[in-house]
Amino acid sequence: MKKLLLVAISVMALVACGNSEDGDATAVAESSAAPGRQSVTQTPELSIPALPPVVSGAPVPAPGLLPTADAGSPQAAPAQPAQCISMGSPVVTNALATIPAYFDGTPWVAYDMGDPCALFTWVSATAPMATSSTPDHHLFFADGVYLGTATLEPYSFSSVSGQTADTITIGYRWLVGDEAFADPQGGPASIRYEWDGSTVTMRDTLPTEVTG
Repeated sequence: MKKLLLVAISVMALVACGNSEDGDATAVAESSAAPGRQSVTQTPELSIPALPPVVSGAPVPAPGLLPTADAGSPQAAPAQPAQCISMGSPVVTNALATIPAYFDGTPWVAYDMGDPCALFTWVSATAPMATSSTPDHHLFFADGVYLGTATLEPYSFSSVSGQTADTITIGYRWLVGDEAFADPQGGPASIRYEWDGSTVTMRDTLPTEVTG
């Protein structure tokens, strides 16, 4: 019994000495390192990439948005619409004044026209107090500029029958027998006039029934 009491007192004395040396009441676990060596756990250093320099005043696009094109960058100019004309436009009346009168002292008068705003268009003219057999002239215009007439001489029973962006078609008729002037039976002969941007080309030939 005395031996057990002495052992218990010795153990308590050793514990008390250990606590007084460490200044802490917490027990230290036995190290698994080899005698005379201390096991130290090393903490890896974190590598932080350098941030790009901030440029003062530089625009920063909003997240998810692409920067728009510079307002000063060159851009294609929008296409300009063709110049519109009318039968009373100065370019038309001036053109009519250049055509020799069919009746002495009687100027030509416009009575019909195509698309007034088409790049290539036409105006038909005849003499005042005209009848069904009075010849007509057909004038061509491109972008508001007078180009000339379909034929050098005016012809009766002729009228425009078609128009596209670059081609105007005129139908020519003629008398076959003794039918009335208001109802010619010959034809029509469709003559195409094509505009290539600089000149008008007559693509078909007038029949001799028209030219005489």
